[in-house]
Amino acid sequence: MAAPLVRYLRRLTGQPEVDGRDPAIGRHRQQLLIDSGRVIMLLGAIVLTHQLGTDAAASGNAEHVLLAFVLWLLGAALAMLSLVARQFPRLAAAGANLARALRSYLLGGL
Repeated sequence: MAAPLVRYLRRLTGQPEVDGRDPAIGRHRQQLLIDSGRVIMLLGAIVLTHQLGTDAAASGNAEHVLLAFVLWLLGAALAMLSLVARQFPRLAAAGANLARALRSYLLGGL
């Protein structure tokens, strides 16, 4: 019942019909998401293991551990988003823009 109503309203407003099977996100953006997710997860894991591997007295920076964990979580979220990029094209496009900005900020554009 809702699907015909949505099609009718889209036709009235002049919006193009959106099909769930339409690959609105390109393969390039999906690959950017997975690659950026891997790199950011690796950076977080490196910082985390470096901070946990040093002496307790020398590694008094809890901020570094928190930042490493947040980086790892962000990388995992980008990697998981790449798996469902075709179902959520707008979210995947926003994630790709975020990944591109983070890569240029953290890694100098690698």
